[in-house]
Amino acid sequence: MKFFVKKSVRIAFALGVVALVLNQKDGVAQTSSKKGNWESLKLSYNMPTSQKDFGAAIPLGNGRLGAKIYGGVASEIINLNDATLWSGVPRSYNDAKNVKVLAEVRAALATSAYKEADSLARQLQGKNNQAYQPLGNLYLNFPGSENYSNYSRELSLDRAVATIKYQVNGIDFTREIFASYPDQAIIMRIYSNKKGTVSFTTGMNTQLQGKLKTEGQTLVMNGRAPIHIDNYNKKQIVEWDEKKGTGFQARLAIKTIGGKTNIVGDTSLTVLAADTAIIYFSAATSFNGIDKEPGMAGKNENELATAYLNKAIKKSYLQLLNAHVKDYQSLFRRLWVEVNNEQPNKYILAYQWARYNLIACSRAGSMAPRNEQGIWNRDMFPNYASNYTLNENPQKYYAVAEPANISEVTNSLIKFVCDLAKNGAETARINYGFKGWVAHHNSDIWAMTTMATGDPCWALWPMGGIWLCENVWDKYDFNQDEVYLKNTAYPILKGAAEFALDLLLENKDGYLVTSPSTSPENHFFDEKGNRVAVSQGSTLDLALLRSLFQHCITASKVLKRDIDFRLKLEQALPKLLPFKIGSKGQLNEWEFDYSASLKEWEVTHRHISHVISVWPLSQINKNTPTLLAAARKSLELRGSGGYHPDKAGMWARLLDGDKALAALSLKYPVIYDAPFGGFAELLLQSQTGDLDILPALPSAWSNGKIYGLRARGNYEVDIEWENHQLKKATIRSYSGTVPEITVMGKKINIKTDPAITFLKVQQTTK
Repeated sequence: MKFFVKKSVRIAFALGVVALVLNQKDGVAQTSSKKGNWESLKLSYNMPTSQKDFGAAIPLGNGRLGAKIYGGVASEIINLNDATLWSGVPRSYNDAKNVKVLAEVRAALATSAYKEADSLARQLQGKNNQAYQPLGNLYLNFPGSENYSNYSRELSLDRAVATIKYQVNGIDFTREIFASYPDQAIIMRIYSNKKGTVSFTTGMNTQLQGKLKTEGQTLVMNGRAPIHIDNYNKKQIVEWDEKKGTGFQARLAIKTIGGKTNIVGDTSLTVLAADTAIIYFSAATSFNGIDKEPGMAGKNENELATAYLNKAIKKSYLQLLNAHVKDYQSLFRRLWVEVNNEQPNKYILAYQWARYNLIACSRAGSMAPRNEQGIWNRDMFPNYASNYTLNENPQKYYAVAEPANISEVTNSLIKFVCDLAKNGAETARINYGFKGWVAHHNSDIWAMTTMATGDPCWALWPMGGIWLCENVWDKYDFNQDEVYLKNTAYPILKGAAEFALDLLLENKDGYLVTSPSTSPENHFFDEKGNRVAVSQGSTLDLALLRSLFQHCITASKVLKRDIDFRLKLEQALPKLLPFKIGSKGQLNEWEFDYSASLKEWEVTHRHISHVISVWPLSQINKNTPTLLAAARKSLELRGSGGYHPDKAGMWARLLDGDKALAALSLKYPVIYDAPFGGFAELLLQSQTGDLDILPALPSAWSNGKIYGLRARGNYEVDIEWENHQLKKATIRSYSGTVPEITVMGKKINIKTDPAITFLKVQQTTK
């Protein structure tokens, strides 16, 4: 197996140097493929998807290039994307006046003047983030195919290949499409069971500024993204520049067996009477990092796109397909799961879909992590700019990765956090007068770290980077890679903790609280009935800081460094405002309980961020039963709401498998709000220091097996159960440590329990 490892992504910021450095093994246990009925993992349809239904179209991706497949017969439009094609250019929205305004906000909060603080907070706001852009469309027209029958369309999750089949005039036609990571191209094969019957026209177009031309038998589309888009204004604002902004090139070529291929003008290619046609699509952008203007100092997108196409077109279809499948399955086949002999169970299919989705939109070297819509977008003004919403979204989507044994997909996210740390150091210094680094609610490929414009309930939230530190820590916690901890994770964590220490101040009771603070994206009513959001010391903030400080302390001890800084954190931890239980038995969301003067705004609010101490954090767990009961009460009080960030994960950590199962999303292939991070928590938990096997097994899952789950401490676990009881489990330790084991809530002896097989395995690359 090849590893595409960034060893020299160097990022200088106020604290020194942060580098995205990964061990040659990339900290991942490279075990063999698991046994299973892999062919059963597919999404199947008996009709095309409407072009109006973008969310339901089949997504393909290699981490950088994305395609949406609707499966039309007489005509098909495939939406195309490159993960690095965004509007905008490197810009700074920092503003030194914010230091004075911040002091005024903190002073107002010290006297509980919430309305005044809410109003002042709007003066801290800056500009909005840029928008992820559609590269264009690949269209196909098949004359005479309007009347078809025996239609089928499927996505093989095991092979990452979309297949469309139908019959016209008694002839069987097939299209196969995949996005190759090894060859950095999208490949489509079109064929039939009768020679000389494959005829069609194909071409490309774009909503962006672009021009088509031909180079021999290759169709070439050059274009440029806007230098600015205001995605949040009712009046759509777009600014273009002939020289600045991210440029792109897309290339389309065809090889046939039999028949003829012709160029029609400079706009399309035609295939006439072929036996088989193979379409090759490549693309690249000039994006060259967060600090280089891509029009003037960008990569050469023309050379890159040409090189990708030239490399791919030299290979046969089977060579391309086999390389793609081998590469993809080296990730995907690491984990097999089945329940009640159903192959597949609908929840299993959704979980494997979530693994497929992350692999498709987040691979090493893509230079951009999964955004709000994955890497799939067809609109210049997409929902929420298809941005990075840092008050829960990247965090919850990537929470799937480590337990699901696909750690490599987080590499692009970790690199992005390094970029945020660089820009965020300037924002912390200029806008706050603080040390360390900060990121707020919204960001984009340029790693924007300042506050956006909007309601303070979400815009004023300087905890975005701090929450992302959990994903940074998880990569170490699961894989125990000290090279990564030393060179990448610890500098990021330390910088975030330095900012956090400056953000804290003592409240009237002598506790340390964040100020200002919000609980995304919620409000409350103050004593005069004003709906406000800005307070101090929200439960979410303090939970994140406890976790961050503990990670920094642990890392400092492992690395044997920064003893003085560790002491600061150890002294601050017990002074943080503690969790509080409210009058209804719930975990309080704010520093106060709702009362006659301070009232709840929306009982069933969609966010329940104050319960992240249960999931994905682990400060409230089976070892803190009183707080665990309060967290359960908070979830119950949210009713139909509380689904952000992941209700299923929270219920699983509360050891209620049935409620967790009911909360699991089955919205695939729609790519929004379907993180599925809670699935693994039903079968294995490792957040409290032990390996807890079958901690929240749903009552409907009487029998099953899962092979390849990952646990903190660099373990991989296989589990089989029958009649709601553990049948056997195999635990592979890749760091040589011996874990404590709990099975369905009971401690067991790993040396004597006949159901447990424990192996110390040397970690190797393949």
